[in-house]
Parts: sequence; structure tokens; C-alpha cells
Amino acid sequence: MLLILLTVVVFVGLFSYGDFRDLGGQLSRFPVIYLLAALGLAFANYALRFLRWSYYLHFLKIEVPFVSSVLVFLAGLAMAITPGKAGELIKSYLLRDRIGVPIAESAPVVVMERLTDVIAVVLLALMGLALLPLPVLLVVAVVLGLLAGIVALIATRRGDRIFDLPLIRRWSGSLRTSAEGMRRLAGPRPLVVAVILGLGAWFCEGLALWVVLEGLDAHVSLLRALSIYAAATLVGAVSALPGGLIGTEGSMLAMLQQSGVAKGAATAGTLLVRLVTLWFAVALGMLALFLLNRLRPNANLQQCGTDQAALHAKP
Repeated sequence: MLLILLTVVVFVGLFSYGDFRDLGGQLSRFPVIYLLAALGLAFANYALRFLRWSYYLHFLKIEVPFVSSVLVFLAGLAMAITPGKAGELIKSYLLRDRIGVPIAESAPVVVMERLTDVIAVVLLALMGLALLPLPVLLVVAVVLGLLAGIVALIATRRGDRIFDLPLIRRWSGSLRTSAEGMRRLAGPRPLVVAVILGLGAWFCEGLALWVVLEGLDAHVSLLRALSIYAAATLVGAVSALPGGLIGTEGSMLAMLQQSGVAKGAATAGTLLVRLVTLWFAVALGMLALFLLNRLRPNANLQQCGTDQAALHAKP
């Protein structure tokens, strides 16, 4: 209900701010070829992130059939509407139920995906550092500091002491397995590979914003479009609202207008790029979830998963 309410608020707010007639005219004149190009760039984002997902699974020696891996990865996109995309941990549950991979082994992949996404988006925002307003620069600086602390904590064993606390001691075995997996993925080589793939992925979505603005005859430099998209994505993530709603749209709209884009074009561009990036991802994810539910898991795999879970539960 909260998600539906926020979505309605965002759409009504954008249409009201941009003037219904002006915004309707902008959208009706938008060339289809530019829309298809933006959708293609969004899909390229998912393809590059799938390569990173596959690389991480291979690095941790988690064997998953290709079709199942694709469907599980795409299913995670449906959770893009959860705060901080935390719902993408559903991929670990799907791997357990479909392939028999213990959650403790696959969860580090999902966590490190999110972490390297944030690193990549911060780096893209820094490309246009001088173009960003002071409040956004402060957000970038805070996120950058938090990332440095998180990576340093993951790379060492200092955080393992919390596993001995009385409240979480009963899950210490699984938590230590996950922590070890994250330490391996935070190593120099996998971290660099993941960040490079993340940069390519989020560059594609920033480029999608530039393409949308070109289709609206609102010309800004590619560097400015990239930094605006990255900064708005960070603001949305920091807001902790589902899908970054309100925070992403509001900051993107404000920065586009500060860059000289007319109100109508800025509103239409914000609306279109969110449809192309956020809601297109959710639609693909829901389709993948439907297909996974239609495919009945093999009984042997379910038994294998049960056996593996029981093995990992033993002290």
C-alpha cells in the first residue's frame, strides 16, 4: 500500500508540476526510436550486471544452470522497488529452493552486488563533481566515507566478534560462512572486476537519461547527464524509500532545471527515464518470477538443498 501511494504521489506530483497539457504534449511528441534506444541501454545495464552476478557465482564456485541463473537474476529486479534494493536477497532464497545452494553461501553475492553498485554510482557522480550542487556533494562525500569503512570492515576479521554475541550466536555458523564469502569477493581482483562491470552498467542508464533528453530537444552534455543521473540515484538510495521514489525524481528534476532544461522537458525527462529504468526492471523481474513459479523445482534438487542445509547447520 505504501508503494502504491508513493507511486501515485510521484506521478501526480510530476504531472501537476510539469503542467498536464505541456507534459502531455512533450510525451506525445517523443520519438519512439529514442524510447527504444533508452530501453536498450537499460537492458544493457541488466546484461552487464548479470555478467557480474555470474562472475561472482563462479568465483565462489557456486554452480547454477544458465537458464536458472538468468531467471533468478532477473527475478531480483522485481525487488528494485524495495528500500535500498534489500529485497534482492530473494535471489538467495530462490537459489536455495531451486538449486539447493545454502543462503549463507549466496547472500555475499547479493550484498557485494549492492555495494559495488553504490561504488560505481559514486564514481560516476564524481565525474561531474563541479557540476553538482553543494547538498548533493555532501551526500556523495558521506556515502564515499561509509563505503570506505564498509569495505575496510569486510576485508578484515575485526567484525567477526559480533557473531559471538548471545542474541546471534545460534546463527554464527551461517554468518561466518557469509562473512568469509564477502571477504573473498572484497579482494582486489574481484572488487576491481565488479566495479568495472558496475561502471559500465550504470553508465548505460546515465546514457539513457541523455538519450531521453535529446529526444525531448533538451540538450545537455553527456557528462552532466551522467552526473545528474548518478547523483539522483544516490539521493534516492539515501532516502531509504521504496525504489528511491520521491528522492530520485525530486533531485533529478531540480538538477535538470539548474542545468538549463525547461520545466516541461525536465519533468517529461524525469518521468520517462524512471519508466525506462525502474519500472522496466520491475516488469522484467515480475515476468521472471512468474516463469520461475511455473517451472516446478526438481524433487532431487529440493532434497539436495535440504541435505546441504542440514550439513551447514551442524556445528
